Amino acid sequence: MKRAFSRLLVLAILLTLLAPVLTVGAQGAQTLEIYITGLGDDQLNWFREVAFPAFQETHPDVTLEILTGGWGDFDATVAGWITTGDGPDIIYLGSEYAATYGPLLANIDPYLEGWDELEQFLPIALDTVTWDGHARGLPLLMSPRPIFFRTDLFANPEAGIPLTFEDALTFVGENTIIENNALVRQGYMALGGGLFDAQEFIADIWTAGGELYYEDGTSAFDSAETAEAMQFTYDRRRLVLPTEDTAGLPPFEGTALASNAVVSGIWAMWQAPATDDPLWDDIAMGPYPAGEKGEPLIQVFIDWLSVPAYVPEAKLPLVVDFLKFIASQDNAIALNNVAGFTPTRQDAWEAIREASPVWARLLDMAVEYGRAFSDIRASAELRPLIAEQMNLYLTDQQSLEDTQRIMKEEYDAILEDAGYIK
Repeated sequence: MKRAFSRLLVLAILLTLLAPVLTVGAQGAQTLEIYITGLGDDQLNWFREVAFPAFQETHPDVTLEILTGGWGDFDATVAGWITTGDGPDIIYLGSEYAATYGPLLANIDPYLEGWDELEQFLPIALDTVTWDGHARGLPLLMSPRPIFFRTDLFANPEAGIPLTFEDALTFVGENTIIENNALVRQGYMALGGGLFDAQEFIADIWTAGGELYYEDGTSAFDSAETAEAMQFTYDRRRLVLPTEDTAGLPPFEGTALASNAVVSGIWAMWQAPATDDPLWDDIAMGPYPAGEKGEPLIQVFIDWLSVPAYVPEAKLPLVVDFLKFIASQDNAIALNNVAGFTPTRQDAWEAIREASPVWARLLDMAVEYGRAFSDIRASAELRPLIAEQMNLYLTDQQSLEDTQRIMKEEYDAILEDAGYIK
C-alpha cells in the first residue's frame, strides 16, 4: 500500500513539474478562425494561399480557417456571434460598426503597446477601430469615395469643381440634358447608381455642418443642418428628374464614368475604369460640396478586423499577432494589388503612388478631405429608416418637416432600445 502511494506521489510531483510544458504544448497547436465578408474569390484565395502560409512560417503550430459571407446576411450573422459569445476569433467589420459592437469587443491596447507601426496608420483609420478610447481591432482596407467628374463633358468648359451646395446645384442643372421627357445626359449620379444613397446623405449632413447626434445621444435629424442637406438632396434630384415620370438613362455597358452619359457621381474605385485607361486624363476628383456652415469632405469607408470579447485572454496574443501580420506594410501593398482597396497605412503608399497617378490623386484627396464613415449607431436599422423616409420626401409624398420629425422619433426609439440613450 505504501509502495502504491509512493508511486502516486512521484507521479503527482512529475505532473506538477511537467504542467507548464504540457500547457505550452497544448496551446501551441491552435486554430484561428477568421470571418471575412464582401471579398471575391481572388481576394479570399490570397488569404488562403499566400497570407496564411506566410503567417504559419513563424507560427507553425497554428491552423488558420477562413469563414466567408456576404453583406446581405452580414448583420444577422455577426450579431449572432458577438451577442451570443460564440464565433470566430477575428471578425471583419464595416466602417461604422465600432459603435454597434464596441462593448462586446476586446480591448487590445495592452498587446499594441510598443508597436511603433501604429503611427503609420491614418488617424481616421485608427479612430474607426476605437471604442471608448481603446482599440478593438486593426484597420485593413479603406475606400475613399470622392465625386468623380468627366471634365471633357462639362457644359461650361471653364467651370471648376463645385465646393458648395449652391454651386453643385448650378453644375448639375447645367450638365443635365433632357429630351422628350427622358434623360440624355445626367449631371450627377449618387452612389449605387440612383439619385439617393443613405450613406451619402449622412455625409451631406456633415458637410452642412451638422452631426447625427446631440451630446445626450439623441438623434439630430431635427436640426437645421439636416434640413439643409435634405433640401439640397431634393433640389438636386429635381434638376435631374423634373418629375417622377421623367425617364432615366437608357442602359449602358461598362462603368458610368465611361458611358459619356453621366458627368459626375460618387463611385468606389472598383466601379471606375481601370487606372491605366486614357479616360483618366479627362476625369477629375472632388469632395462633397458644403452647406453654409460646413466644409467639403470625402467619405472614407474603412474595413477592419475586430476581436470579439469572447476570445479567451490566453489566446489574445496570438490573435493580435495575426492582426499585426495581416496589417503589415507588405500585406497592405499586396491587398491593394489583389483587392484594389487603398491601404490605411501611409508607408504602403509610395509604391502605389509611383505605379499610378490616379491612386496618387485619390490618396491626396483622402488626406486633405477624408472623414471616416464611423460612429454610426444601430446602423443596420438606420439605413432602411433613412431610405424609406427620404424616398417619401424626395418623391413628394411627404413634407420635409414631417420627414425630419418621423426620422428623429423613429431613430430615437431605435437608439433607446439599443441602449445608446440612457
